[in-house]
Amino acid sequence: MRLVLTMAKRLPDQAVATLVDEVKRGFDGHDEDYYNSIELAIDDYRARFSPSTRAVRDPDLERVLWLRKDGRAKASTYGSSGLIVTAPASAVAAVAVGFDQAAQSDDGRRTHRVESTDRQVVVEWTDSPGLGFRLDRVATQQLADLQAKYPGLTGWIQGPDRLAGIYFAAADIELDALLTDLPKLVTTEQFKKLELGWGPVRAPQAIFAQAFTPQIRTLIGPLMQVPGVTRIDIRDDDGVPKPESVTVKDRAGYVVTVASLRTVWDSYLSIQLIRRPSKYVGQPGHWVFRGSLFDAGPEYRIHTALADVAGVTQVQVGPESANLTIAKDITDQDLARAFKAMAGLPATHTIDLAVSGDPETLDITLIGRVTSRKYAAPSPAPAEIDPALLSRVSTAWAPAAD
Repeated sequence: MRLVLTMAKRLPDQAVATLVDEVKRGFDGHDEDYYNSIELAIDDYRARFSPSTRAVRDPDLERVLWLRKDGRAKASTYGSSGLIVTAPASAVAAVAVGFDQAAQSDDGRRTHRVESTDRQVVVEWTDSPGLGFRLDRVATQQLADLQAKYPGLTGWIQGPDRLAGIYFAAADIELDALLTDLPKLVTTEQFKKLELGWGPVRAPQAIFAQAFTPQIRTLIGPLMQVPGVTRIDIRDDDGVPKPESVTVKDRAGYVVTVASLRTVWDSYLSIQLIRRPSKYVGQPGHWVFRGSLFDAGPEYRIHTALADVAGVTQVQVGPESANLTIAKDITDQDLARAFKAMAGLPATHTIDLAVSGDPETLDITLIGRVTSRKYAAPSPAPAEIDPALLSRVSTAWAPAAD
């Protein structure tokens, strides 16, 4: 059980400390397991402390008071095991270093995270003195220094696995200047795996300097002008840089990317639609569909029709069958649009329908199948699915299939 105390706005640090001491004295002698921690709401920050008078230090409270005094972080809350701090993108790394220095870590294992609102910059680390896990201050300070020099720089650090991504904005530094200065700008020894980027281009650190061949520059040139393009991934093919995929965020990005690639590229290249960043650090996010510059016919038509339909979480179209996954809370309008698009497939296509729980963990539940344009609900109905949704699906499919 947890008690939450809301402090008066802008209450001075000393007054907060005095109140904490009074609360601890009030709980002295009571069962310590009743409230294993008490949470303070201090302005836009949250901090927990132990009510036991034997707890001589409250590191979370010390850190949150530092955040408030420092002023760059906008808020803090709690994740599954540690604090999540929100800060402006340009200050994330610097705030992470200061946050870590603000208090001595206690026993146990915690995972803290400092992130920008859009999650374009994230620093996450496991803090466990007993296991030797801590924030890599050298690596994080390097990211902070780069952010101070290049305002558009984004990226992430994930510890204790020593993984990271550092992405330079094209508006901050020209490509050839970056390639020349890179050995002086980024020290790589402290990372087990490092991904580098310039504009939307992403490549492993080992091949980044060699990734911009004349052929690849011809590829990325037009794509750099497409607002909906968010990533151009270059893979390491035994030391040879090879374009792997282009990621877009919306219908406009997909349509223009397909048209652009057809003029500059003559071999297969994956195009994937990802609408939002992943909740997992360093991961690109859940794809809604994957296609290529060779998309045509029903596949291209369905991709363009469903790219901006928020209630569709995944769609796959094959030569004889297709899969459509929808959100549990899909609106009637989105459901109608989705079924109208899928109904354009030949009657010989089998369509499996599913509902997504957590798309990032591929947690889906099958809710029926369309065969010869007839929808059949699963029997028995899945216990975790609201019967009203199955009824809506059946009702919405009938007019779409006519």
